[in-house]
Amino acid sequence: MEERIRERIDYYRQIINSRSIYRDAFQKQKENSLYNTAMIPVMIEFVIWVIGQTQQQGIKRLYFLSRDGYQMFLVAKDLCRKMNIDIEIRYLNVSRYSMRVPEYAMLGEKCLDRIFIGGIDVTFRHIMKRAALTDEEIHDVAKECEMDNELDRMLNYQEIMILKSKFADNRKLLAYIQRHSKIAYPNAIGYLRQEGLLDDIKYGLVDSGWVGTLQQTIRHLTQKDRIDGFYFGLYEIPKEEASDMYHGFYFNPKTGLDRKSYFSNCLFEAVFTSPEGMTIGYSKEADRYIPQMDMEQNPNKEIIQDNVRQLLNYLNQINIYDKQSDVRFVEKLLKPLMAHPTKTEVEEFGDLLFSDDVLEGNLKKVAAELSHEEIVNQRFIPKMLIMLGISKKEIHESAWIEGSIVRLGESVDRSLRSAEQYKKFVYIRKRIQMRMR
Repeated sequence: MEERIRERIDYYRQIINSRSIYRDAFQKQKENSLYNTAMIPVMIEFVIWVIGQTQQQGIKRLYFLSRDGYQMFLVAKDLCRKMNIDIEIRYLNVSRYSMRVPEYAMLGEKCLDRIFIGGIDVTFRHIMKRAALTDEEIHDVAKECEMDNELDRMLNYQEIMILKSKFADNRKLLAYIQRHSKIAYPNAIGYLRQEGLLDDIKYGLVDSGWVGTLQQTIRHLTQKDRIDGFYFGLYEIPKEEASDMYHGFYFNPKTGLDRKSYFSNCLFEAVFTSPEGMTIGYSKEADRYIPQMDMEQNPNKEIIQDNVRQLLNYLNQINIYDKQSDVRFVEKLLKPLMAHPTKTEVEEFGDLLFSDDVLEGNLKKVAAELSHEEIVNQRFIPKMLIMLGISKKEIHESAWIEGSIVRLGESVDRSLRSAEQYKKFVYIRKRIQMRMR
C-alpha cells in the first residue's frame, strides 16, 4: 500500500513538472499536501480558461457565485492583477435556494420542476423544505397525499416523480409556495440590484456548474435577455435556454463522456468551496441588503480555511500565468484521484461533509461509509433493477462512490468498473434524450 501511495505522489509530481508555472511554484512550497499538489493546479487551469473566454467575448465584469466560486474568485483576482487584465472581479452571495424561492412566483406550476428533483437521501420533508414551507405547512400538505406518516422515508426517483404528478394542480401547495416566494422577492431583487446585476452592461457568471439552473434563475429575476455562464463542467443545460450562453471547460452536454465517467462533481464541490455557510435569503438593513446564512460557518470550515491558506501561499509563488489552459493536464490530475483513489486520498478528502440538496441539511461524508451489500446495490445491474422498481432493495447513495468503494476495501476493482459503467450509461442516455428534444 505504501508503495502505491509513493507511486501516486511521484505521478502527480511528473504531471506538475510538465508545466513550468506549477513546477516552480510547487518547488517553493514548504508543505506538499494532496490539495496543493493535485487540486490547486486544476483550479488555476480553469480560471485561465474563464479569463480567456471572457476576453474573447468582451465581458468586463465577472461574478463568482458562492460558495463554489470562492477559490476561483481568489485565483481570478490574482491573475488579472498580475497579468494587467481589465476585468472587474466580484463575488456574489447566492445559492440555488436563495434565488429559487423568489423565482417560484414567476414560474407558476413550473416551479415544481425546481422542487421535485432527485438527490441523495431525499425525503418528502426535504422536498417541501425546498419550497420554503414551514413544518406546519408541510404536515398540512402531507395529509393531501397520505404522506403524513412517511415524512422522513427515503424516496427513490420514481416515487419523487409520482409525487410531482400528484401535486401538479394542488392549489394548497401552490398557494403556500406563492406566498413564500412573494415575501422573498423584494429583498432578493434588491440584493441583485445593489450588486450591479441589473446594470446595463455585459457580465458573466462563474461557478462549478453541472446543470446551470442558477444562471437561468438569475436571468429570470433580472429579466436579462442574455447572461453568459462559465463552468468547470456541464452535464446538461436548462430547457428552453440558448446553449451558446452556457460554456463548459472540462465537459459539456455534448462532449467529454469519458471525463464525466471519471469525475465526481460532489467531491469537487466539497473541496472547492468557502468557509462561510450557505446563503438562504436576504434582509434589508438601512439602505443595504445583507445575505443571510443558514449556518454560522461551513461544516468543513477548518479544512477549507487551511486549503485557502495553502492556495494563497501558492499564488504568492506565481509571477506570471500561462495564457492558454490545458484541459488534458487537468484530466491527468483528476482522473486517478476521483475515479481510482488511494486510501490516503480517501482519508484526506472522503470525510468532508457534503449535502447535495438546495438546503444544507442531512450532511454526509462525501465518501459515505457503506457496507458490502450497499456497495453491491450500487453496481450497474442491481442499481438499475432497484431504480426500475423490480427490486425492492434500497439504494444508499454516496456523493463520491469511488471513495466509498476504496474505503470499504472489498472487491475494489470490480466495484470501480461497475461505477464507471453506470455513469457512462447515464450520460449516454442523457445525450440521446437531448438529441430527441
